[in-house]
Amino acid sequence: MKAILTFLMLLTFNALMSQKFESTYNLVIDYDGKNRYEKHNSGKWVCTDSVLYQVYGNDTLEYKVYKIVNRDVYYINDFDELIKVLFMANGNVVKTNNTRPKEYLIYRKM
Repeated sequence: MKAILTFLMLLTFNALMSQKFESTYNLVIDYDGKNRYEKHNSGKWVCTDSVLYQVYGNDTLEYKVYKIVNRDVYYINDFDELIKVLFMANGNVVKTNNTRPKEYLIYRKM
C-alpha cells in the first residue's frame, strides 16, 4: 500500500511540474524597429514541455522547445537564432528574436 501511495504522489508531482501554455489571438502587431503594422489574423499558440505550436487556419508550425524559463519559451529557428516567445498573463503572446530585440510581434485577442 505504501508503494502505491508513493507512486501516486510521484505521478501527481510530475503532472504539477509539467508546463502548458495556450493563447488564442485575432490581431497581430508587427513592429520592425521603425514602423508598426496591425494585421487581423487569427490563430492559437500552444506550448507543452517540449514542443511549441502555432496554429493558424488549417496550417500548424511546430518548434522544438530549447528551454522554458517562467513564461518565456525559447526555440532556435532555421538560421540558428534564439527566439523568445513570452506568454503574458493577460493572454497576449510576444515573439522576439534575440539578435534583433527591437523588432517583435504581438499576438493579441481583441
